[in-house]
Amino acid sequence: MRPFYSLLLALLLPATLQAQNAADVIAIIEKANDYWQKTNPRPGNAFWHQAAYHTGNMAAYQVTGKEEYRRYSELWAEANEWKGAKAPRKQDWKYTYGETDAYVMFGDWQTCFQTYIDLYNLAPDKKKIARAREVMEYQMSLQESGFWWWADALYMVMPVMTKLHEATGNALYLQKLHEYFTFAKNLMYDESSGLFFRDAKYIYPRHKTRSGLKDFWARGNGWVFAGLAKVLQDLPPTDAHRDEYIQVFRDMAAALKNSQQPEGHWTRSILDPSQAPGYETSGTAFFAYGFLWGVNNGFLDRDLYSPVAEKAWSYLSRVALQEDGRVGFVQPIGERADQHNVEPTTTADFGVGAFLLAASEMAKYLNDRLYWTALAYKIAAPVLEKMSKGELAATMQVELSPTWDGRDRRVTYMECFGRLMDGVAPWLSLPDDNTAEGKQRRQLREWALKSYAHAVDPASPDYLLWRKEGQPLVDAAYVASSFLRAPEQLWQPLDKLTKQRYIEEFRQLRRVDPPYTNWLLFSATIETFLLSVDAQPDMYRISSALRKIEEWFVGDGWYADGQRFAFDYYNSYVIQPMYVQVLQVLRQRDRSAARNLEIAQRRMQRYGIILERFISPEGTFPVFGRSMTYRLGVFQPLALLAWRGMLPAELPEGQVRSALTRTMKRMFSVEGNFNEGGFLQLGFAGHQPDLADWYTNNGSLYLTSEIFLPLGLPADHSFWTSPAMESTQQKAWSGKPFPKDRAQ
Repeated sequence: MRPFYSLLLALLLPATLQAQNAADVIAIIEKANDYWQKTNPRPGNAFWHQAAYHTGNMAAYQVTGKEEYRRYSELWAEANEWKGAKAPRKQDWKYTYGETDAYVMFGDWQTCFQTYIDLYNLAPDKKKIARAREVMEYQMSLQESGFWWWADALYMVMPVMTKLHEATGNALYLQKLHEYFTFAKNLMYDESSGLFFRDAKYIYPRHKTRSGLKDFWARGNGWVFAGLAKVLQDLPPTDAHRDEYIQVFRDMAAALKNSQQPEGHWTRSILDPSQAPGYETSGTAFFAYGFLWGVNNGFLDRDLYSPVAEKAWSYLSRVALQEDGRVGFVQPIGERADQHNVEPTTTADFGVGAFLLAASEMAKYLNDRLYWTALAYKIAAPVLEKMSKGELAATMQVELSPTWDGRDRRVTYMECFGRLMDGVAPWLSLPDDNTAEGKQRRQLREWALKSYAHAVDPASPDYLLWRKEGQPLVDAAYVASSFLRAPEQLWQPLDKLTKQRYIEEFRQLRRVDPPYTNWLLFSATIETFLLSVDAQPDMYRISSALRKIEEWFVGDGWYADGQRFAFDYYNSYVIQPMYVQVLQVLRQRDRSAARNLEIAQRRMQRYGIILERFISPEGTFPVFGRSMTYRLGVFQPLALLAWRGMLPAELPEGQVRSALTRTMKRMFSVEGNFNEGGFLQLGFAGHQPDLADWYTNNGSLYLTSEIFLPLGLPADHSFWTSPAMESTQQKAWSGKPFPKDRAQ
């Protein structure tokens, strides 16, 4: 490539990416895959290169939903009798290199099992995984552990082990996975570089590049990096060796980040571009897949690794993909980094499979919902995982305001738990599924139910501070609200004793006399929950709170917080959401509350319009008033309107989603939002402890979770699928038409 063109391409790639969205990437997937299937209509054998293509084809099916893709892989599986190498007698099976049916335990013949298991999961039929189980369970019965003696095998077979564990529940698959991986790691992994040699022949200094450097083959490391991503996708969170796999994955990511070429690709010899200069697609595609998967699933830091992934995708979509749909610049079958016969038209089945893997993850990467779920999981997991074990109080790094008022610091844990659960409750109410998101959601729900039990168990180390201080009234209200938002998933599954304990704890909070502020709604919310479960509510606490809130309406969507108006975001944090929620429950019991509810909802819609106009073209919003450390809790009413299907006509769903996503990314791209344990730190955008008010601790900050309410809408809801739209301020500041604002 000419130097000037190379530089120009490097400069243009990021800008080009910004023009793409998930739909554009889907179109690219279809262009590449339709070309491949049209030009390769006959099913091939089940050897590694064909099988590697089908792992990509199944990923393409998952994001496109095109039945012809699934059928293409199913016809291939049927043509190969759902087998790899077909020798019938176990005593004849071999695991050294071989391309005939005798080499049943050679990993290149086992790659096909990944796709067979994927097809089984779509439509269970024992025949689809019978041979996979027969082969792998026989192999695991042997004493030998050196099955994976070349780097490629870590992609070919590692994911088979985790997929079969998930399909069968047999723990031996995970045990043997680590045993075989340990052999491969000890043989080929170079800790100083964070990369894998292809096999024993290439270990330095026995083998060197022509320049005398270590020779790490790109595609070989691509197999490993992508294989680790696939393993982590299916590995149980409780696996004893999970941290080891994660560490190797992250170490590889760091090494690969530093060796990426300006145009976005990796040369065939990763650390010595002069060994085999020029483009190469298969290794780059596997690396792009690994980076995108890691970012999408929270294993790699988004801010650090997104630029790497985006640059790699730009190379794949602009250079590797040819006009006719061919995926070019694929190094042919081989094991060395010094081949030069790589051209725009040089393609191969495994290279197309790698391209489809990367493209499928890119489609997810550009999906706003995936960003939301990744951030929600990142915020929630450290809290719920620890609390589910009764370890939150022992492990959470508590941070108090520099002007802390001296209350019992244990209020932190109830603030953290209650506010978090109120925000994620709608998301956890969705039904289970086998998507990556579904697995995250199911895990959080399981942790949450155990955490709810610890919260009211006096014998638990995480028994919350229910019976001291006045603050528990506030955050008990958020706990009660979480039950109101997901009763079937979060309240009903609790055992009888835990439910009774909650009712007792909620009732004893009547000891707290709330001041004439938004605190009236905390009492009202708790009593409203008791009403919802027929547990003798104090109706006066509800009705008196509603009367005062109505008196405090000052116009144009705003309420005062008490008798005096304060220009802050407490309309967002408490007043509007809790007022509307209490009225919604009352309406279910008494239709006479319907008129007040309609009025309150119209006011919230007006307030939502104002909130959306606060979001600047850059994704910032005005910082004013108390409690700015509550971060994205500012947008709770807008999120609530979206979740409940109540957005006003002036706010299309695609516009609200895009605006909120842009603000999330702006805020959480700043370093310092989280401490070393993964818990939120005092601040607004980053770590700014002096911003905290006298009543603020880092548990308070979990009110930011209220922005996640729209995750309670399924992934196929129009809020998530409608086209992205510019926000009001983006239109206004780019000279485009935008609606004038009018008071309600």
